[in-house]
Amino acid sequence: MTRRPHRKILRAFVNFTALTVGISAGIAQLANLSDGLGQWLLTAVGIGCLLFLVVRFSLHYYVRRAGQLEDEAERANRRAVTVELGHRRYADAVDRIIDQEGLIYTESLHLIITIGVDDAGDAVEEQRQTTPLPRVTQRAIRPIVPDGSGALIRLEDISFRATLHPSITGNITSLPLPSHRGPRVWLVFDPGRRNPFDWKVTYQPAGLWRPLRQDGFDHLVWTDRLPADNGGRSGLSDLRVEFRFPYVDGPPPHVEELRSVGEFQPARRTERDDGSAEHWVVEWRDPRPAGRRYEWRLAQAPNRTGTDPAALAHPRLPEQGRRSWSRVLRGW
Repeated sequence: MTRRPHRKILRAFVNFTALTVGISAGIAQLANLSDGLGQWLLTAVGIGCLLFLVVRFSLHYYVRRAGQLEDEAERANRRAVTVELGHRRYADAVDRIIDQEGLIYTESLHLIITIGVDDAGDAVEEQRQTTPLPRVTQRAIRPIVPDGSGALIRLEDISFRATLHPSITGNITSLPLPSHRGPRVWLVFDPGRRNPFDWKVTYQPAGLWRPLRQDGFDHLVWTDRLPADNGGRSGLSDLRVEFRFPYVDGPPPHVEELRSVGEFQPARRTERDDGSAEHWVVEWRDPRPAGRRYEWRLAQAPNRTGTDPAALAHPRLPEQGRRSWSRVLRGW
């Protein structure tokens, strides 16, 4: 039978007390101390023994409690790992379901990409007009975020919002899906949509266009992936991209689609209510999307004087200056 630790401590205390009292009594008798002084000595010995007992029991309690906390922390870590693995399996299953789903809608998409004067001003708005075929209950999208950071980006970090047109009753629930190819968001429509509807997604990926502000040029890659089992036909009926640059005096910014796909409108200037210039706007459109990979080259040199427009039209782009967005049209 194993003895309990507190009994062992109590036994040690009794032995220690008996030894201490015996030694103190012997010293008092040999020294021929008076009764009053002897009583004070025995009282001090008793108090010392009591303090010894309190300290020993306290140390035992804290050591034992620390061991219990370590065991609880280890069990909690094991449970967290189990939950994380289960969540990852769940997210991977949702990814596979979305990617294997066929065409469930057609859609017109208008992207508004705002290049801010600083990192906080970078923003993206996706205006969508969707026609269900026959019903849309869920889909997934990949927001445009700065690449190369290696950090996990949460929806709160980019102020992600998905909303229906104010005239439509219902809501959209946004759920993050872990992905090694960047953040992916699962959107659940409540209730499911059967009739054509308008909705939009907005977010603010701070620092997205920092290379453009620093170097005067940058890249955006965007892929219109085809739905599964759709005979190679895109789910997009129309694609428009509107680039909004901060206004600076001098030549307007330059945007080029490297595969010569789509049509550009001349750069135009927008104004604030007080008549001052606000943005340079460059619009591009592909009226017949066909599952293509689009690649735009953007150039603007706001802090440089005497820049040759020809140099802006054909800047030298480093590989790390790219921004990529893969649009998955399989059920989202």
